[in-house]
Amino acid sequence: MEKQETTRKKKRFDMKRSFRRISVVIATMAFTTGLAACGSSQSTTPSANKATSSVTAPQGWKKFTSKDLGYSVYFPGVPEKDTYKDPTGAYARYSTVNDKDHINYAVSVTKFTRKQVEDSKGFNDAQKRKVLTNVARLLQIDKYSFTTVDGHMAISYTGHDSEDSSVIMRREVVYSSAGLYGLESFGTSSSEYKQFVDTFRLSEDTQE
Repeated sequence: MEKQETTRKKKRFDMKRSFRRISVVIATMAFTTGLAACGSSQSTTPSANKATSSVTAPQGWKKFTSKDLGYSVYFPGVPEKDTYKDPTGAYARYSTVNDKDHINYAVSVTKFTRKQVEDSKGFNDAQKRKVLTNVARLLQIDKYSFTTVDGHMAISYTGHDSEDSSVIMRREVVYSSAGLYGLESFGTSSSEYKQFVDTFRLSEDTQE
């Protein structure tokens, strides 16, 4: 029985690693290129972020904190981590799955290099918008809107899962001076997704 349980867990983890792998590679490339597209133009007066309010999470959800990646968020279960590396950069994701072993909520992070972090700390709103606009362009997203998540500039859009077009994907890409954060849900309602996004907080050392 113990061997069967171990095999089942490994199978589920392997499914999660392969799930939407193509999207991961595209997103990583977009993040890296998006920042580079801003060039070296700097602003001497970076914009301030809005203050964040207290968190109200859905009943039964648990707070998850990643000190290494610089954020906290509430998940409906215990998230698992998967990591990818390719020539365009590195991508780390924490996600939970539903009763069919399909990802339902996820937070993915692409951290900037040390030099990019220093450069991005001086970006004004127009430069941040340019980074996010390039992310959308490279992801071939035609319809998106600008919004804020935890007081940080972000883009928001919806699409369909690459492996099952009946599953709606909802996504925010959040800009911070430390990197770009992708908040995703698959097959959830807009209200459920909003509750998830509203629990997301960046740690102090990732603030602009």
